[in-house]
Amino acid sequence: MKIVRIFANENYLLVVHYTNEELDEFARLFDEWTDVEFLEDFFTKNEKDLQVDFWKEISVEEAVRITIREASDFRKLLLEITKEKPAKRRKEFIELFKPLEDTQSRFDFLDKKKAYGMRKPSWLRMYALKISDDMYLITGGAIKLTKRMGERKHTKKELVKIERCKQYLKDQGVVDEFGMIEILEI
Repeated sequence: MKIVRIFANENYLLVVHYTNEELDEFARLFDEWTDVEFLEDFFTKNEKDLQVDFWKEISVEEAVRITIREASDFRKLLLEITKEKPAKRRKEFIELFKPLEDTQSRFDFLDKKKAYGMRKPSWLRMYALKISDDMYLITGGAIKLTKRMGERKHTKKELVKIERCKQYLKDQGVVDEFGMIEILEI
């Protein structure tokens, strides 16, 4: 597992690049979320999840179009936030990254977070660990069509990845953003 910067020389958004994977998680997500073939296959396999009232019974073709458009807007938003002045960037990150579990009541270093895509409601999810108000580590993401992550194999996998990353950082002795920067420099 390696931690890398998403945007050159910026420590605000970091991403995990898992060993034996071709792409880091940020690149993987946006690659999948803009790949027509991948999306058609995914939504076809999960078509029954699209056919619920919550999603207004969207067709596979419409889901593909929505996802590609939304992914592009989501990526642009993240880039725009990293260009903001520090106070505004922190505020926007705090608004973007919500607690992974809605019942979370206390806040600690390495809190598990989720960011939603741009559409309301959105099935795009990006999962991260909060290092500080101005630094987040992207551990993965998914298209989440069900209420709970544990309901589908691909979202369960994301729960495992975020926990594995949290444990990795603890094992490396990372206790604050300075420790995270040290890992980046190695």
